Amino acid sequence: MKQYRVEIKPTAENDLESRYLQIAEESPQNAVSWYLDMISAIEKLDILAERCPIAPEDVDIRLGIRHLVIGNYRVLYLIRNEVVEVLHVRHGRHDRKL
Repeated sequence: MKQYRVEIKPTAENDLESRYLQIAEESPQNAVSWYLDMISAIEKLDILAERCPIAPEDVDIRLGIRHLVIGNYRVLYLIRNEVVEVLHVRHGRHDRKL
């Protein structure tokens, strides 16, 4: 089974931080739980990263951007050689654009 190194890009880190802060305004405990769940799911991309489908955002640019659905959120990522590059973390209701 192929194994990858998972790299969270600054754009995805910003997405995670922004959402964490929004959730923390109402419930710091829920924010921590949400963040830990997201990181745990993202880290699991180290194995079977290819299991997730190509994201709708990739239709025009055709780079092979995939998306992992975690509850109401989608993690957009690329597989490049032995590295999974996490590009964005978005709520499912947000526009499907990069």
